[in-house]
Amino acid sequence: MAKRKTTKRRQRHDPCIPDRAPHRATAPHSAGLPHAIPLPIPTYWTPEQAIAVFELVDDLRETIWAIYQTNLQDLTRQQRQPTLVDHIEIDDDDLPF
Repeated sequence: MAKRKTTKRRQRHDPCIPDRAPHRATAPHSAGLPHAIPLPIPTYWTPEQAIAVFELVDDLRETIWAIYQTNLQDLTRQQRQPTLVDHIEIDDDDLPF
């Protein structure tokens, strides 16, 4: 009886697993790619096609929230805080008028 050769199976990368996903968040912009990709929405979709895409986007949003919830909340909080203005002291003897 011949021995079966066992091979180590590569684990499939799953971006939805939180301990693997954060490295993607800090990946630098790839050289040669545009900073944004225009996403035209066809106007000829059937209602079934439109709801399928809508549900896909909704699922994607929920998955991103599940993975990055704390990071998104922290970033949103930072962005909504007013910027502090440095106070400038004016010397009464040095007025321009």
